[in-house]
Amino acid sequence: MARCPAALPTTPTPCAGPIVVTVLDQDNAGADGCEHHAAHLLAALDRGRVFALPHAPAGAAHRAFKAAAPQGVRLHRLADAIVTSPATPR
Repeated sequence: MARCPAALPTTPTPCAGPIVVTVLDQDNAGADGCEHHAAHLLAALDRGRVFALPHAPAGAAHRAFKAAAPQGVRLHRLADAIVTSPATPR
């Protein structure tokens, strides 16, 4: 099963719904995703932001933001999530 672009390699869970939000890092690099994976990605980013896509149900970005809880390591750029695991910072 394909997962959304916001799914981190360290998050093995499937998408929980359609792609409804965009997560941006501090350099404005972004990844679209479901609320579930967007929350995980947002939690891993330092100064990340989340925005609802035009077709998103009301409150999608807010739910992703509220679900994002810090997970220890904070990344500065979205590319860092792909190159290294959040468990092994550079």
